[in-house]
Amino acid sequence: MNMKDGPKIDKDSFIRDCNLSLRAQNVLYNNAEAFGVERASWIMYSNLKVSDIGKLSLRVIAGFRNCGTKTLSEIEELCRKAGVELKE
Repeated sequence: MNMKDGPKIDKDSFIRDCNLSLRAQNVLYNNAEAFGVERASWIMYSNLKVSDIGKLSLRVIAGFRNCGTKTLSEIEELCRKAGVELKE
């Protein structure tokens, strides 16, 4: 594994530890309640995990504010790498 890949990501990884763009992190973080996770005062305190993303479908996530195609594909790629299946 090369250095730029960072730590191995799996379904139990916290979103804050994944190599996501700030926009993608914010889209997920700002909608934490939709995933059934309490929104913390700051992203570094958030308990949002990659596995939580699988609770919703891409269509629902696409409806989140500031979630464009690039952000959506980034989130989809993260789930694929972590082995998390999104709802249909």
